[in-house]
Amino acid sequence: MRKFRFRLQKILEYREAMEHWAQEAYLETRVARLEGEAALQDIRSRRSALLQNSADSLAERRELEMAVQVLDDDETAQKTVIEVLVAEESKAFDVWQEKRRELETMVKLRDHALDAWTLEETRYEQAQLDEWAVLKRSA
Repeated sequence: MRKFRFRLQKILEYREAMEHWAQEAYLETRVARLEGEAALQDIRSRRSALLQNSADSLAERRELEMAVQVLDDDETAQKTVIEVLVAEESKAFDVWQEKRRELETMVKLRDHALDAWTLEETRYEQAQLDEWAVLKRSA
């Protein structure tokens, strides 16, 4: 019995690699977004901690206000970064889904080719058995 060989095996392997790379890229962008959100949460918690402190003198109040202003600016900047990261994550997810669909198409083609090959092999074996039975009967 001969072995099944898919004509487009190299393309299938390439699409598997492309799907894997797209998935890795998506996961990296997701991690970057989650780290950005963690940084934003850190900024917010530092701001809350600063606001818990009481400032007794005018100089302390001025320092507190300036520190809060810096954290507000950092928060605004981090929100902008997160928006960009969300857009990149969405794009990477779409690319990954497209590569996954392309891979699934190739897998379906391979499955259909395997089914056709199996049917052909079964018919060939049956023909061989029939021929053997006829030869055996005539002998």
